[in-house]
Parts: sequence; C-alpha cells; structure tokens
Amino acid sequence: MKHFCSLFIALMMALTGLNGQDLEGVIYDQHRNDPLVGVNVMVVEANRGTTSGADGSFVIRGLEEGSYTIRFTYIGYETFEITHDHSLETANLGDLQMQATDLQLQEIIISATPVGSGARYQAAQSFSGELLRQKSDMSLGVMLDGEPGLSMRSFGPAPSRPVIRGFDGERVLVLENGERMGDLSGTAHDHVVALDPLAADRIEIVRGPASLLYGSSAIGGVVNMMTGDIPSYWNPGLEGRLSFQGATGNKMFGGFGKLTHGWDNSAITGRFSYRTAGEMRTPDGRLPGTEMENFEGALGFALQGDGYRGGIALMGMDMVYGIPEEIDDPDESVEIRLNKQMGQARLTAELGGFFEEVEFRFQGGRFFQQEVEIEREADGTVDEDVEIEFTQWSMSSTVTFMHRPIGILDRGALGMNLYGRTLEVGGEEAFTPGDDNLQFALFTFQEIPLTTRLRIQAGLRGETYSQSTRTNEFFPDIDESRSGFNFSASTGLNFRPNDNIEAGFQLARAYRNPSLEELYAFGPHIGAGAFEIGDKNLNTEVSYGSDLFVSFFTENLHIELAGFFNHIEDYIIFQNTGQIDQSSDFPIFEYIADEARMMGGELNLSWQITPEWSLTSGVDYVRGNRRGEVSEPLPFIPPVRWRNGLRYDNQSFWVGADVRVISGQDRVATEENPTGGYTLYGLEGGYRFDEDGRHSVVLKGQNIFDKSYRDHLSRVRERNNPMPGRNISLAYHFIF
Repeated sequence: MKHFCSLFIALMMALTGLNGQDLEGVIYDQHRNDPLVGVNVMVVEANRGTTSGADGSFVIRGLEEGSYTIRFTYIGYETFEITHDHSLETANLGDLQMQATDLQLQEIIISATPVGSGARYQAAQSFSGELLRQKSDMSLGVMLDGEPGLSMRSFGPAPSRPVIRGFDGERVLVLENGERMGDLSGTAHDHVVALDPLAADRIEIVRGPASLLYGSSAIGGVVNMMTGDIPSYWNPGLEGRLSFQGATGNKMFGGFGKLTHGWDNSAITGRFSYRTAGEMRTPDGRLPGTEMENFEGALGFALQGDGYRGGIALMGMDMVYGIPEEIDDPDESVEIRLNKQMGQARLTAELGGFFEEVEFRFQGGRFFQQEVEIEREADGTVDEDVEIEFTQWSMSSTVTFMHRPIGILDRGALGMNLYGRTLEVGGEEAFTPGDDNLQFALFTFQEIPLTTRLRIQAGLRGETYSQSTRTNEFFPDIDESRSGFNFSASTGLNFRPNDNIEAGFQLARAYRNPSLEELYAFGPHIGAGAFEIGDKNLNTEVSYGSDLFVSFFTENLHIELAGFFNHIEDYIIFQNTGQIDQSSDFPIFEYIADEARMMGGELNLSWQITPEWSLTSGVDYVRGNRRGEVSEPLPFIPPVRWRNGLRYDNQSFWVGADVRVISGQDRVATEENPTGGYTLYGLEGGYRFDEDGRHSVVLKGQNIFDKSYRDHLSRVRERNNPMPGRNISLAYHFIF
C-alpha cells in the first residue's frame, strides 16, 4: 500500500504539472508602451503556447525546468525569439516589448484550433500585411487561385469563389471574422462572396475538414477573411490605409480607404471601398455579362479595459454584376443586383477561474439579391423581369470558454454555436421555396502534450438542426420539414522531432446537411443557366477523412508535403442529365447522391537563394471518383497544376516572374466536356517609396502572352475560350 500511495502521488504530480514552474510575463508595444492583446507566445521545444490577455500578460503553466526558445508572433509586429533558462528564480520574464512593422512577408503561425497553441494538425496558411496587399485582386477567387490546394470556380471575375482540393460550393465555408457571412455565395456558382478583398487585413485558409469548429458546410475547408472592423489593437491618434487599383483586362478601377482613431481605451474605425469593371477581355474578344460595380462601407467601435476587450461594427454594401449567360444575343443579358446590411459584435473577457477566458462573437443582418433578365427591344425600350429574388435574414454566434491546463490536458476550449436564417424566395421563376433554418451546437477541443516534441489533439462537436420550408407563388402547398442530430470528431498528432521538421496527422469525421436547392429545386435558375431538379430524400453527407503534412524548414528553405484522403457517404452531385428543358432552353441538372472518394495532395517549396533572390515552386493534385451506383470521375475536379516563381527583392523594389503549367483534364463525368492543358506566364514588380514600405506601388502582368484557354472549373458554357486574356494591373498603397 505504501508503494502504491507513493506511485499515485508521483503520478498526480506529473499529471497536474506540480513538478514544473509557471512561465509568465507581460508584452508591450515598444513605442507606445501599451499592452498587446492576443500575442502568440510559443515554447518551441515543448510545443506549448498561449496568447496574451487584455493587459498584455501571459502564463504557460507547469513548464519543466530547462533551456527553451520562446517565440513571440503578432499580426503587424516583428516576430522575435529569446533563449530562456527556466527555473523557479527565472519563471517571470517581466516586461517584454515588440516592434511594430507593416512589412510582414513571411507566413505568420496560424492554427485551425481555438486555443492558439501554434501546433498544426492539418495543412493551413495565412496572408497579411504587405504580402496580402501584393496579392489583392478583383475577387477572393481570383486572388487565391493557384495557392496550394486552391483553385477557382469561375463564372466571370465577380462571382469567382475558392475551391479547396476539389471541394466547391457549400463544402467550403467562407467566413468573415470567424462567423458566417450571411450571403448566398455557397449555394450557386453565379453568387458572389459579399466582401471586397481590399477590406481584409488577414486571410486564413484551412485545407481539410473544419466541421469540428464550424459545423455543416466546412467539410472541405475554410477561408476566413478578417477585416478589423472591430479593432483588436490601435495606436493613439489617427492612422489608416489608402489603396487604389486599376486593370486593363476589364477596365477595372477600385479604391479603398480606412481610418482609425484611437484613444487610451477606445477606438473608432471606418472603411469605404468602390470598385467598377467593364466586360472581361479574352483572346477571342470581350465576354459580355462580366461587368460589375460595388459600393461597400463599414463603421466600428472598440473598447478595452481591465480584463476585457470588445466592440461592435455595422457594414453595408450595394453591388451589381453581370452573368455571362445570354452572350450570343446582344439584346439579352442577365444582371444580379444585391445589397447587404450586417452587424457584428465581439467581446473577450478574463474570468480568473478554471475558465480563464471567454470569447463571444456575433454576426447577423439582411441580404437581398435579385436575378434580372434584361431584353432590349427594336424600338429602344428595355424590358426588365425579376426572375428570382432572395431575401435572407441570418445570424451566427459563437461563445468559447478557454480553460486552464488540467491533468494531462493543456489549455483547451469548450464552446457553443447558434446559427439561424429565414429565407424568402420570390420572382417570376422562383425555382425553390424559402426556408427557416436553425442549428445549435456544442463543441470541445483539447490538446495533450505527450512529450516536449509530441502532442495530440481530440475534438468533438454535436449539432442539432431543423429546417422547414416557406411557401411562395410557385410552391404554394409545400410543407416539408427536416430535423436531426449529427456530430463531427477529430483526433490529430503533431510531431516536431527537431527544430527543422514539423509533421501533422489528423483523422476526422465531418458532415454537411443538404442545401435548400439540393432538396427542393425544380425549375430554371437563370443566373446559373440550368434547369435544376432537387431530391427531398437526400441524406446528410458524411465524410471520413485523413490529412497528413510534413514540413521542413531552415533559415532559407521551406519544403512542405501534404496529402489527404476522404471517403464520403451520400455525396451530393450536381449531375448533367444531357437533356434540354424546352421552355427555358437550359440543360437539365439533377441533384443525386452516391458514395465518393477524394484524394490528392500538394508539394511546395520556398527557397531564399540569396538575401535578394528567392524561388518558389508547387504542384497539387486531386482525384475524385464515384464509388457507388456507378464508377466514374466526379464532375468539376481540377487538373494537376505546377507553379514556379522567381523573385528579386532588395527592400526598395522587387521584380518577379511566374509560370503556371496546368494539365488537361480528361477524367470527366457523364456529359462533362474534357479540357486541354495550357501554360500561363506572369510578371510582377513593385517599388517602396520609403524605408518602411508605407508608400508602395505594385505592377502585375497576367497571361502576358495572351493565351487562349479554358479553365476546367469555368461554368461559362457557350464560348470555348472564356478565360481572361492579357491583363496589366497597377495598385498604389499608402499606410499612415
């Protein structure tokens, strides 16, 4: 019994971290001497981390004595490291300072987890600072096309949307500040992501299922656009950003301005953007129905005090863009008109007990969209018919409690999420009813550090949902409802055998509920150019998947290999039947379900050859197949792509060239046309007018040899080569 008690006491001491000392400190801005909130603090060798609180303080509990490298990263600040000999006498690091910078070209450590530990379990990346401004383009899809594992669903430049590893539509969740945006971009390929890319201060991308944190519609991945409409940090006085863009390919002009005025404990910020573009030029001429105009603005207020920070913001936009459907008839066109009014709120507070912090997020408002058919008569009159009209009221809110380390568990999270919407569908050709949709979920995410080099994660999410239809003129008697419970779960491994290698592996169960269109559509969808037929008996998609990545990095070299495999039950396919609806002259598409498998991966290299010269290269591959009733490829699977870039940057100016080689895609579904391979060349350059890079210009040339090609994910069906020709763009950015 004595030996048993001794063993039990020793085990409890090991589990509760009593044989270690808490590492703590406070982080300030070097110039303003203000505490910094949300700094990522990482103990590299122990693979443990935390984030600083509202007063700049941080604590990493139960750290064993020894020598460690402590890394500090924060958006807009220079990353720095210190070497620390940890003991009882040195456990308090005291006051630390970080240097603000706007030239953050390297990828900042990100995580697809809510706890900010810095450990990755699946492939992810982020863009912020100058790199984000250099990549800025007309739409989110165009901007991210060609990044590892990311391609673009194209239906003209305005409604282009990211595709992650072949997953499209509602399988990829586009977020704004961590919450659902309230638009309809995931439901059809003619719908736009309702946020100007210039408004984003940071973009995070998670490749692979993220249903654990975000629920249905995150089965393929997440793109999170962070706007800063509620400031997280600020300087006293006035600061801001101005950007102007122009392009020759579609005579595009865009302007963006943002101002923030900060006081000691509060700040107010406002932004405004305007973008207009004409018809897109292709090597075969202009593509009608690709013009657009967009106004957008937001106003936000933030407040911080002893142990809390938060704020509110209001946003509005008004947008009109064309759809390249009736391109063979100059007297007919299709136009989409939308407006959006949203509000968001955020609050983070320190609790001081077992739950050391709570974060509350809310986003909700109204989204209105019309799809209008325009006919120009011989006498000069114009006849406009509103074929489809959507009015959506939605809200999305998440509350997350961060708990202290306990036992074998590191800092973890417990949370709940509530999402609801009411959608009214009207117009002369409303092809679906409306609906009321409500989802409520509870989730937890936990990490267990097994050694200083190895840690595992486990998470679980349970979600209830209910959906009931709303009648309209074309569905006057419909009375359908669905409800149920589903869950996602994941377990992952993060391994860092040394300071130059990181590996991650994850097994996950994810799910996606069928959309309103997939269940109940019946009729012509003028914006999508298809007669759609749904199936109310479709089941929830369930994916069983695995993700693996291995990353090797030195001071000058970074190589990452990532792979994935997904087996999906009841995978919903938008299937071309090969038939034509006689009344609308649209091809008939049916929503059907079958078993499917998706697999592939990415290999990427970044090499800093000299302090000025750098080389990047990457290849990605996706293979998708039906495995149930028939055995054939899935539709709209991106082909193999290979991208190479060479860049010279001496801190005053930079020049670069890139080449993209895209193979042909002959593995196609029934009634899907194959596409040929092609090679595109690009050039870019820029100049910084001052040492800090606060005045800069960016010049880019895309498809400089005016190559005529067809992208396999393009939804434009009437013209053989609808993709953009040569395009020269110029942007100016001013940070003050």
